[in-house]
Amino acid sequence: MDSIAEHQFNEFYSRLEGIRGFYRRNPDMSVVYPPELDYIKYKNNPEELEERQQAKAARERALAEIEDAANVVLLGDEQPQGQTYVSEDDLQKLETMFSGDERLGRYVDLNEQYELYLNLKCADKMSYLEYLQTVDKLEQYPRKLKGQVQYREYLSSLCKYFEGFFARAMPLFDLPKVLAEAKAEFDDSWAQNTVKGWETNPNGTDSGLVCKVCNKQFEKQTTYGAHMSSRKHQKAVERAKDAQPNENSILQRAEKDRETAWSETVVRTYVQVLAARIRDTKSNIERRQALTEEERNKEIEEEDEAEFVIEEEDKDEQIYNPLNLPLGWDGKPIPYWLYKLHGLGVKFECEICGNAVYRGRKAFEKHFQETRHATNMRRLGIPNTRQFHGIVSIEEAQQLWERVQKEKKQQVANTDTFEEYEDSEGNVFNKKTYFDLKRQGLI
Repeated sequence: MDSIAEHQFNEFYSRLEGIRGFYRRNPDMSVVYPPELDYIKYKNNPEELEERQQAKAARERALAEIEDAANVVLLGDEQPQGQTYVSEDDLQKLETMFSGDERLGRYVDLNEQYELYLNLKCADKMSYLEYLQTVDKLEQYPRKLKGQVQYREYLSSLCKYFEGFFARAMPLFDLPKVLAEAKAEFDDSWAQNTVKGWETNPNGTDSGLVCKVCNKQFEKQTTYGAHMSSRKHQKAVERAKDAQPNENSILQRAEKDRETAWSETVVRTYVQVLAARIRDTKSNIERRQALTEEERNKEIEEEDEAEFVIEEEDKDEQIYNPLNLPLGWDGKPIPYWLYKLHGLGVKFECEICGNAVYRGRKAFEKHFQETRHATNMRRLGIPNTRQFHGIVSIEEAQQLWERVQKEKKQQVANTDTFEEYEDSEGNVFNKKTYFDLKRQGLI
């Protein structure tokens, strides 16, 4: 036992001497303390202990308040097990949170913004359905319209509505992240002068018809000439001679243009994210326009009488399908024995049908009579007859069709050779020779 203990201490002292020698050779190197020592210092720190005790007490108080509230709800209202308690205030907020056209966030309601659009100058008059299709086509508006206060108010109304819609209908959507990406892309495009609708010259030509005194741009020479000879322009020239050039006004206008362009980019981003809901809104409006007044009233009554029911959508369910079996009529994988019975594990690919894959021999044989295969065969100039069934390669089908055409030509030639005719004297000739001699008058 003494020898074993002596051996262990020898090992310890040898390692200790190696560590001391290392730090003698490297005197400038600081000693690295293990993380366990930092944790011990953190754990024994009296300030940290007090903070942890306060946090623990706060958690205990919060849990006690939650338990007390739950007991009051269950004892007072006797809520059945498995249902969530919703107060009357929450129901009233939910009823007033969305408008009637929004249907609890399923659709968007841009009627107020549509009225603002109709009041804009130089704006095309269109229906509400057409407006929903072109709500993000802001680059089509002329530049003189974008400098108006009404246009900025219209963009502000669109942004406020979409932001409120995200907060009400999609509260978990990461909107700041999307806006940050759009902002970075906008800054690059603005620096390169490639923002939609805000290029130096949207028409791609440099007309040069610009009045720097009045800060206006013209498209036609006649309009430009009339403006230059107008009394308003002459007065502006006289005021410009007396006044000093104001660079602040130019910078302020450039800053306003940048803000307007950024608002347009934000609207385009929102519309791109809500493209599916806007498409559903258009479909719903078209459907309601086709209904009669009685059908509309009946639909409204049914919606008023309906209760709030949480429906689990099948597409959100994660179906356990490790073997990647085909889905049946109920949306669930078919049994494995049925999968093997029909041979669905064997896949057949048809190049004529655009490399479509068919599971099982039965589906593969059936597709030769379907419209898709027949149409593609007609596009190749080949009839979809029985002799072409089973051929899936375009090259093989074309080769077979060429061979069939050659055989038909040979049959026509053999018909002239094999048929025999007899003249009045009893001489026998084949069909071709007989008609040649008869045309020459020799028979």
